[in-house]
Amino acid sequence: MAEPTGSEGHAPSERRPHAPWIGAAVRAGKRYHYGRKSAWRHNALNLGCLAGLFALVAGLIVAGTRWHPALYLPIAAFAFGWVYFSFFVLVVHEASHDMFVLMKDRHRQRRVNRAFGWVFAALFATHYVKHWEQGHREHHVRPLEPADPQQHNLLTGRALLTRALCNLFVPGYLFLERTIFRTRRAGGKSSSTKGVLLTFVAIWATILTITALAFGWAVPTALFLGVHVVTVLNHVKGSLEHGGPIGREADPFLRSRTTLFPLRWLVMPFNITLHFEHHLNFQVPWYDLVRFHRDLEAIVPRDVWVDVINHAPMAQLAGNLGGVRAAHEAAALPAAAE
Repeated sequence: MAEPTGSEGHAPSERRPHAPWIGAAVRAGKRYHYGRKSAWRHNALNLGCLAGLFALVAGLIVAGTRWHPALYLPIAAFAFGWVYFSFFVLVVHEASHDMFVLMKDRHRQRRVNRAFGWVFAALFATHYVKHWEQGHREHHVRPLEPADPQQHNLLTGRALLTRALCNLFVPGYLFLERTIFRTRRAGGKSSSTKGVLLTFVAIWATILTITALAFGWAVPTALFLGVHVVTVLNHVKGSLEHGGPIGREADPFLRSRTTLFPLRWLVMPFNITLHFEHHLNFQVPWYDLVRFHRDLEAIVPRDVWVDVINHAPMAQLAGNLGGVRAAHEAAALPAAAE
């Protein structure tokens, strides 16, 4: 794993030493490295989950021909949004780490993962290589520093609520937010190009036209409203992961937070909220993050653990949580373990 750099103000800095426990925590993830997995079992699980998501899409489309629109539209819009979000977490995110699909030939593995990533990223006007294959790795090496393209959805509190409501209820806002508004914010970078945007329009024009002709107006309406929902889920995810003071820690490994709550898979699927663990070792597949989390509990100092592992998601979203508290900073510093 590349040695990250960072400073309190998110500016690039010289390499700095890390507390010894951080090295031990990173090494603890090696037992779960995707290279140690059985390719056919790993691929069967991921492709099976993907097939299940498509089955859910099919079921929602069928429901659109049987349910009254007043009932169908709000339920289906949120369900489609959750499915789209799951596509990103399972396919695009894992593919960006070359581990959605595993193969003996690593060059072929990268090409296949790139193909999967492009298909699902283009559905949501995202340039896969720019924002994920390259951008997401930059996010891991220098999280929330100027070169990180994935630092645009870190809002908390009233700002987060306002952004969520705008994306849900203001027609066209999500497109402005994803392009023009993002490039105007400090450090913000659009994840789209003209070619990707045109592809997005062509794909959705085709999908909406076909479903309207085949199933009536309610299905394509719900399908498109789901795009608005997925933008909100993405903002919630970013806020839980890096929002607020936690994202300004001096050590890059401490700039992320894990959030645990009952039935979290209903909102944040595929262990995406186990983000502290993911930043410690991004080569651990999603299905092993829970085991990695359990191993880390015996490695990470308790004073740090209570600050990076959060059981109060609403407190984080509201901006009421700090970073690693001053009283606990000593456990995060190299000198503490010397």
